[in-house]
Amino acid sequence: MSSRKLSAHFSATMAFHPRFVPSLLSALFVIQVMKSSHSQAFTNVSCIGAEREALMKFKQDLTDPSGRLQSWIGKGCCKWKGVECSEKTGHVLKLDLRNPCDGLECSLRGKIHHSLKELKNLRYLDLSFNNFSTQKIPNFLVSLQKLEYLNLSSVGFYGHISNQLVNLSSLQYLDLSNLWWWPSIKIENLQWLSSFSNLKYLDLSYVPLPNSKEWLSPINTLSSLEFLILRGCNLKDVSSSLHVNFTSLKFLDLSHNSIYSSIPPWFRNMSKLEHLDLSFNNLRGIFPTFILENSGPLKFLDVSRNRLEGELLKNVSNFGNLEVLNLRSNKFSGRISGTKDGDLICGQSYMKIIDVSGNNFSGHIPNQFGNFKDLEFLDLSWNSISGPIPATIGQLSSLRKLYLSSNKLTGTMPESIGQLSNLEVMDIRNNQLDGVVSELHFANLTSLIMLYFHLNELSINISASWVPLFQIQVLFMSNCKVGPRFPSWLRTQRNISVLYISNASISDEVPYWLSKVLSNTKRLDLSGNMLRGSISRIIGKKMPLLRLVSLSRNNLSGDVPNSLCMSDELSFLDLSKNQLSGRLPQCWRKSQANLEWISLGDNKLNGQIPDSLCHLKRLGVLGLRRNGLNGVFPKCLLKLDLVNLDLSDNQFTGRLPPFGQHARSFKTIDLERNHFIGNIPLQLCHLVNLQYLNLAHNNLSGGIPHCFNNFLQMRANSNFTPYGRFPLGFSIMVNIKGTTLEFTTTLRYLFSIDLSSNALDGRIPKGLTRLARLQNLNLSQNKLIGEIPSDIGNLRDLESLDLSNNKLSGKIPHSISNLDSLSRLDLSFNNLFGPIPSSNHLSTLNDQSIYRGNDGLCGAPLLKVCPGYELNDMDRRNSHNMIEDESKEGDSIFIGIYSRLGVSFPVVFLGFLGILHIFSYFRRWRGLSKLKRAFQFALHI
Repeated sequence: MSSRKLSAHFSATMAFHPRFVPSLLSALFVIQVMKSSHSQAFTNVSCIGAEREALMKFKQDLTDPSGRLQSWIGKGCCKWKGVECSEKTGHVLKLDLRNPCDGLECSLRGKIHHSLKELKNLRYLDLSFNNFSTQKIPNFLVSLQKLEYLNLSSVGFYGHISNQLVNLSSLQYLDLSNLWWWPSIKIENLQWLSSFSNLKYLDLSYVPLPNSKEWLSPINTLSSLEFLILRGCNLKDVSSSLHVNFTSLKFLDLSHNSIYSSIPPWFRNMSKLEHLDLSFNNLRGIFPTFILENSGPLKFLDVSRNRLEGELLKNVSNFGNLEVLNLRSNKFSGRISGTKDGDLICGQSYMKIIDVSGNNFSGHIPNQFGNFKDLEFLDLSWNSISGPIPATIGQLSSLRKLYLSSNKLTGTMPESIGQLSNLEVMDIRNNQLDGVVSELHFANLTSLIMLYFHLNELSINISASWVPLFQIQVLFMSNCKVGPRFPSWLRTQRNISVLYISNASISDEVPYWLSKVLSNTKRLDLSGNMLRGSISRIIGKKMPLLRLVSLSRNNLSGDVPNSLCMSDELSFLDLSKNQLSGRLPQCWRKSQANLEWISLGDNKLNGQIPDSLCHLKRLGVLGLRRNGLNGVFPKCLLKLDLVNLDLSDNQFTGRLPPFGQHARSFKTIDLERNHFIGNIPLQLCHLVNLQYLNLAHNNLSGGIPHCFNNFLQMRANSNFTPYGRFPLGFSIMVNIKGTTLEFTTTLRYLFSIDLSSNALDGRIPKGLTRLARLQNLNLSQNKLIGEIPSDIGNLRDLESLDLSNNKLSGKIPHSISNLDSLSRLDLSFNNLFGPIPSSNHLSTLNDQSIYRGNDGLCGAPLLKVCPGYELNDMDRRNSHNMIEDESKEGDSIFIGIYSRLGVSFPVVFLGFLGILHIFSYFRRWRGLSKLKRAFQFALHI
């Protein structure tokens, strides 16, 4: 652990910029004081015999795996490593046994022998980062009353701190921090600190303190305190009413706590403060500017990862001598350029680190940034900063890391950026930059190792003969126009670890030198181009570090390289949508414990699935669609925790595998267009997380299992979360709404069952209607019988329902009118009869083909009118009104006829009865016009 090379909290504080060592390393001046106060300590004197014996007893109880105490032999203990004595008296003054390694391999272990209490003159004791985790805090420490420096950081002592240290009134430096996560010491209260009137340095990092405001009062009594580090002490509150007298404090670290309050006013009194770290808390409210106004010496300010607000950059004249400013991930707002045009720096040039990322800053990047000659780190990412990148940014001669990503920057890249010879990282991704980037933009970037250009509209136009001055390690140029030629300047690079040039308009032959350049690559994405040639020119014979490779959507040929089996770090493999041929590799190994994703669909592969895939214990995605693969599905794959499986459009045979018999992690299964036979296995019902099931176009028989309602993820009351083991989304071709669509990242929101084009028989299980999240249900082209379930309307999210080409009978359930999301319905070619239900939404599906092949159906949108007794209420009312009107009109006709006949009525009465019969017939069928013509004909007779 590198934090132990200086002091644990210092490197942790500087973690975001490890090379920057601010003047606050004066924090170590206490140590230097200790050393200078013992300037008379040399190793050319004889040590006291009793103290030598005490050290030997101490050594005997220790385990020393690295041999650090090998010099502890003979009588001259003042020459032993880690031991210093007084030149005048020979007494041991200093014992420094700090673990010098980054890990446990050098740590001393065992018990601290009480013989150390014989070192009565000991002033400096450092046992930090060793392993004494089986021992309580030694009681004999209280006898070392001349101790001025005590460092027990991360030694693993357990127990309560109180009386063990109370008599050490000479202490100036006390470090009890716990950065190795050993069993921690416990502190019930801090009242014992009041005896340390000379204490200048106190570090209790990651030691849980009493959860109350009382922790501050005892520390407030330490009038000489200059350095206070309470990092990760589980503090939840700070008193705002207490009068705090930290007038001597220079260094304050309260980071990584859970302080949920505003910044208290007593910060106003810390006029000597040089270093303030309040990061990773829950501080809220407006940031008090008096911290800057009254703290002239302040050089380090870190309030990142809080909820602070305000326009802190509005008046930067308050920044004074500030060298480090970290406002990352807060709610700060306002224009980054201040109230005046470009008034950001006000002539100040002390800044070394500026991180204001993840806030709500707006405005343009000020031109005056060029005056920051000492600036090494600049992060303005994840804000709403607009406008161009100023040309003056090329004047930041010390800049090493530049982050401008995820803003609203526009315009072209300034060529002056190519003059930043110390620049190591350039990140301008996810903006609206356009224009051409040429070799002039990289002219003097001799230190560049990381470049992020993606998610812009940049066009990379670099000469084929250009040789860069840098050796790039990480390169992102996806979605930029890099092509049509493959960038030849990569040929000179030897340290490429990450290369992303997807969707870059490259249409070229794979260069023969590429596999050599990529031999040490960890992550590779060249997808979405038109690369031609053998895949072996990209995937070489040996790529031991390879973790991710995506070459999909190209025109690559050849076999799937066996060398992929040699990459034990490989976790993601996508070679889909190419022209690969041959068989799948047989060489997958148990040592490939990280491999989770294999996508080889849309190629020309043949043969069987190799059993060696079963060695990949973490395999969760297997995509082999649209190849020429055959044989049976290996049963051993059923024991893996597969999540997404796509074997569609192949030639697999045999019975369906009993998915769910062992692992039950499946979310998607697509076996469409194969030659599977037999029944649907009941084990499928154990897949409670299943969201997508496609068994269409096979030769399946038997009934649909009644237990399909066990697909709990498809039910309305499920605790559905769209983010699972693979949040990136798995690509599947889905036949929905009469067309075929490709679902990728949105697949996790799709719920679908497709069992069409098989020979399934029996009834539709009523349990299917409990899957209320279903959006697509296709049971067409089977031999299903019986009625459509009456509560089909429970599938409220259903967008596409296809039950066509079966032998279904009975009426269409009226509840189908409840499917307000339905945009495609097909019930054609069944034996359905009766009226078609109507509703405002269902009436929009007015295509007659939905119901064709069902001779017994009637009603809209069909032209066949249902008999009156089966009409719906609206039709009944309309029919009744029409009949009444016809009846009145018919009665007036009879009266007219009677008046004309007069006394001749008996002669024609019998004939009139016959006409009345004709009238009743026409009246029933609303044929009044025909009736009139019939009467006219009779009168003429």
